[in-house]
Amino acid sequence: MTAMVAQMLGQAADLIERFPGSSAAKRRTVSTAYYAAFHAIMQLCADEILPGSDSNSAEFERVYRQIDHGPLKQAFVSDGPLKINQALRQIGDDIVPLQNARKLADYAPPRPNVFTSAKAREHVDRAGDLVTRLQTLTPQDRRTLALHLLFPPRRK
Repeated sequence: MTAMVAQMLGQAADLIERFPGSSAAKRRTVSTAYYAAFHAIMQLCADEILPGSDSNSAEFERVYRQIDHGPLKQAFVSDGPLKINQALRQIGDDIVPLQNARKLADYAPPRPNVFTSAKAREHVDRAGDLVTRLQTLTPQDRRTLALHLLFPPRRK
């Protein structure tokens, strides 16, 4: 796990603990939890395609930034290796609900209690579990994940 991902998860957890009654804090917590998981996935993909590369290089950034939110979700909900493989399906089972919650957190009109404190904490825990699962993937599963997220199937 990169320092940034760990810091994002820590900040999300800290925010909900410090301001459990704040609607804005709960929304920020949920959004930050998703982005921590999203960055961990982008890091895995870039590391898999460019192992040992300088993360400050233009090439690394190009791979890192290749993943977009819509195609990420589509890769996990479509039939294919990411749905068939148990370890990769678990990643999808976590990132898709996190992404849906992030959209609600970021775009729902202002109203109280979009998320309860318990639900916000659940999203932080889910993101943390996803990041841990990424670290335990086999080399083949890492490669499969990277290839299917970076290179979605061609349209017919």
